[in-house]
Amino acid sequence: MAVFNLAAKYESKMDERFRQGSLTDNWIGTGYDWNGVNSIKIWTLGKANINDYNLSPATGVSRFGAIHEVEDEINTYQVTHKKAFNESFDETNVQDQMFVKKANAFLKQVWDEQLVPLIDENRLSAWANGAGLGLINGTALTNTTIIRAILTAHAALNNKRVPKKNRVTLVTESIAIETRLASELSNNESFTTKAIVNGQIAQIGGYPVVSIPDDMMPDGVEFMIKYKGASIDPNKMKMLRAITNSENVAGSLMQGLVRFDSFVLAQKANGIYVYAKSGIAATPTFSIASNSVTITSAGNTIKYTTDGTNPKISVTAETYSAAVPITANTHFRAYAYKSGIVNSAIAEYDAVCA
Repeated sequence: MAVFNLAAKYESKMDERFRQGSLTDNWIGTGYDWNGVNSIKIWTLGKANINDYNLSPATGVSRFGAIHEVEDEINTYQVTHKKAFNESFDETNVQDQMFVKKANAFLKQVWDEQLVPLIDENRLSAWANGAGLGLINGTALTNTTIIRAILTAHAALNNKRVPKKNRVTLVTESIAIETRLASELSNNESFTTKAIVNGQIAQIGGYPVVSIPDDMMPDGVEFMIKYKGASIDPNKMKMLRAITNSENVAGSLMQGLVRFDSFVLAQKANGIYVYAKSGIAATPTFSIASNSVTITSAGNTIKYTTDGTNPKISVTAETYSAAVPITANTHFRAYAYKSGIVNSAIAEYDAVCA
């Protein structure tokens, strides 16, 4: 019987895993200086007391009304995420593997394939958890309901005076299918046939719609609307280096260190709207009796403020435990949270003291 030994060859071109660019970079907030610091403090000035101009005030009283010192608020944002890696190519292996392993190529692979999606996912989670607006609907969106849901969400931002420029609708890939099949868009090629750039699949209400892999969006969230300036998203460090003279290895060390974080600004939480089928805490509800306010969100912990500050970040936020007595008209803001799910939207209530 004849024996044939067939040749085999190792290719120099590698079979690389799929990777894509950042889906969130175009929508991050910048403009704050993180140089040389780990945290920043941002001031907010209080509102003015608006009066009727009085041509005949009482003696010693200004025609403009009583003088009130302008109040202020300070919120602190601190970078917490530090991700690193430390990998090696031993030169003895590189020599005997046709020199196909390249340190610089590996560094680019780690950045594109692992770190970019990690940063994207962190941003999406931070934006969802910091959102001021949102809705839970246990019925999944379909091609007959998706357009109305997105337009209703934009209207919610409009009603909170959020600027109409620089907004994006971020949808899961599953919801992207329903969006593409929506009858409102099917007959309008100008909204659906543009080249896909950074995940953009359409325009609705004049705003771009960007698709996000299902497993990158927080569980249960079907879409999110974000005003670009609603967050600050610092990348303090991107260090990728190849060390060829290390004492620890005969070859190359590939090291990386990335410092990043994402925060929803206290005064701009209403610039983000989250629409979820599940996986999000119920937005608190308020009721008043006997000059006490009861706040409820079944099964969740609630934090609230009575001074108008954002309870998700304010130093004055308190954990709700029992009905809160009021002695004067009070503006409540509250949100609910529980481990493993997304924070609720922020509820507001003007309690009137009898």
